[in-house]
Amino acid sequence: MPKTQLESYALSRSMYGYVAMALAGLVFAGLAGSGAILLDGAYSLVSLVMVLLAGRVAKLVEQPDSDNFHFGYAYFEPLLNTVRGLLILSLVAFAVGSAVVALFGGGRPLKPGLALVYAVIVGVICFVLSVVQRRNAAKTGSPLLEVDARNWFIDGMLTIAVGVAFLGAFGLSLTEWASWIAYVDPAVVIVLGLVMVPTPLSIVLGSVGELLHVAPEQSVQADVRRRLDQATAGLALRHCEVRMVKVGRYFYVLAKLIVGDEFRCPEIARLDRIRDDIAFALAGCHPRLVLDVVFTADDRWVLGLVSEPRKTDNARKHDV
Repeated sequence: MPKTQLESYALSRSMYGYVAMALAGLVFAGLAGSGAILLDGAYSLVSLVMVLLAGRVAKLVEQPDSDNFHFGYAYFEPLLNTVRGLLILSLVAFAVGSAVVALFGGGRPLKPGLALVYAVIVGVICFVLSVVQRRNAAKTGSPLLEVDARNWFIDGMLTIAVGVAFLGAFGLSLTEWASWIAYVDPAVVIVLGLVMVPTPLSIVLGSVGELLHVAPEQSVQADVRRRLDQATAGLALRHCEVRMVKVGRYFYVLAKLIVGDEFRCPEIARLDRIRDDIAFALAGCHPRLVLDVVFTADDRWVLGLVSEPRKTDNARKHDV
């Protein structure tokens, strides 16, 4: 199955899973009187909306550039992941705030038996889908599926944590401490909220970093520079300036080669062969590599900004 088709199929399967989880969460939250289950269901509902958008984005980023988007659609992926992370953080903040109010207001009545049934069923489904989506992400190299797999894992962990807490509440109902059951649910929501925060926060920071063109890890940069030095070892270069950034599923590398006086290039085809050598050397860095190689003998062009362009003799020939 082609990668794009597998990605689309995986996102569709995830969509149906989120529909089922959201409905189960809302229904069981009403029956059991649990804010923790409501948070879990709302989390699935937000994920459902995001996976619907992800399906559209997955098709969009595979399209070539257009008149409106000259550099393609790769930035839609980190943009979508940023929105997803911010929505989850907002949801968690609202749920924790409501739980704090309930905790100081006498708690919430809870039916731990129903809540425990929900936790067992939903937890198993979440972990199964997390494993499946992670495998699909590895096969397709899709950042959307990577985030989706993490979401299912988080959802499963939350559900299991809820189940453990409700198991304790069920045991508490059999003792003289049964009156404390009302405080179990808001306390669980607060704990879950604190546990949930790091993952969407890391997604937001990583995605915003891609949008802001933050350079990749030092290990990745070192690997690219090493491969580039090997590919250009036989050339008469004074300096090689390389810039790189990962955006969504693509890895962009811009190599500016400053040639020395000994560099000889009788034809454009020779430059293209050098580009092929560099592309071959960098192929192992990332499955979706976008490479630009620029040759120049003037250090000014390494900066990319020429405040005082010089008029060459060749340009003067075209003056009227």
